[in-house]
Amino acid sequence: MTAHLRPLREVASEIVVAVDDRVDPAMLAPLAELADEVVLYPYLDPVDRPVGWVHSRCTQDWILWLDDDELPGADLLHELPELLREPEETHYWLPRRWLHGSPQTYLAGAPWEPDFQLRLVQNDPRLLWFPGVTHRPIEAVGPHRFLEWPIYHADLLLNPLDARRQKARRYETVAPGQRLAGLPMNLALHVPELRTDLDLRPLPPADAALVEAAMAVEPWPEPAPAPSCRHATREEVDAHWHGREPGPELYRAEVELMDELGTLALREVRGLRVRIGNRGSHVWPWGGLGVPEVRVSYRWWSEAGELVVGDGLRTPFPRPVRPGEDAVVVVDVAAPPRPGSWVLELDLVHEHVRWFDCGLRLPIEVTPLRRVGLAGADEPRLRALATSVADLLPGVEPLVLTADPAGAAERVGYPGAPDARELVLGADAGRARIVFR
Repeated sequence: MTAHLRPLREVASEIVVAVDDRVDPAMLAPLAELADEVVLYPYLDPVDRPVGWVHSRCTQDWILWLDDDELPGADLLHELPELLREPEETHYWLPRRWLHGSPQTYLAGAPWEPDFQLRLVQNDPRLLWFPGVTHRPIEAVGPHRFLEWPIYHADLLLNPLDARRQKARRYETVAPGQRLAGLPMNLALHVPELRTDLDLRPLPPADAALVEAAMAVEPWPEPAPAPSCRHATREEVDAHWHGREPGPELYRAEVELMDELGTLALREVRGLRVRIGNRGSHVWPWGGLGVPEVRVSYRWWSEAGELVVGDGLRTPFPRPVRPGEDAVVVVDVAAPPRPGSWVLELDLVHEHVRWFDCGLRLPIEVTPLRRVGLAGADEPRLRALATSVADLLPGVEPLVLTADPAGAAERVGYPGAPDARELVLGADAGRARIVFR
């Protein structure tokens, strides 16, 4: 592994290496000479479980993550300093090429290309989330780019066919049902021997030289004392891992409405302040990030107890909410489809799994919507007329009658409905119909 890291030493101000604690400590001496920190940890599936913890050990502004069977290409090493000098992005996706056949060739085309990996990120916990599940080690928010400078994956060269088949089966057990190119994803990627139409391409000369140097068998070093390495605990590693399976304790929460709400107008969408307490075991992610995918939502019930709207609008949390913490969330609620008496149920939902069933229910009266139809003029005049109606009759909503109602709201600013043209002329605008006799 030291051969993999040597090219990085020229551009990296810090190298942190995490090693499975089952490794013989005497083998770590060359690593300890090259890296700034070598830390041992107790391995436990899934393989991406320690990613968040390793990131927490890094102290520099940017982090480039590489697995032990991956190597940077020459272009990436050359461009990194300039790329990160004044970046406009918060993270970068790197193309990964799968070496196969020899250190000089890689697999082109599906399913091995394109294979973009999120590996270069700004070291800011506010921008990152670590699901730690197989094939989903990290998520990031902010502006980003897909770069053209590859990293190289040596798994197909380092591991024999039987070992790769076993790895594919293990990954399929952990993350079943994913498919690529008509095959189970992990089998398609890790066992190219299943195909006869492989497209092998040569590496650029500079990349080929780097790979050859990294793959060369080095003489076994002289025996050296095992270096003193920090040994992380399971609790320390898992404190940064959000991918553990949720149990019943996940669904413990408190929901408190902070605003009075007695009525809604038909078609109204209103923001309600809600205080939500995490009384469970997992950190709830913010925005659209991460797992578990916990959001705030609602359901509408009729007075008779019939569920009419089973999936309301989703509102994400504005920040991560840790166990024991509260968060104020402005929850967007859309009125149900008909006026009358309703029951609003505010609750949390674990997407694709279940509702928390810890929410609160509120009686709500939905008032009818009064509208006035506006027709008979071109759209600029209708827009001006609708503005006047909204000013003079604030309790009435203007409705623009037009031949193209679908885009009326965007063009005019008010909802639209079909005018009489279709009724009178039908599909053929050149023929009139007799409406009255």
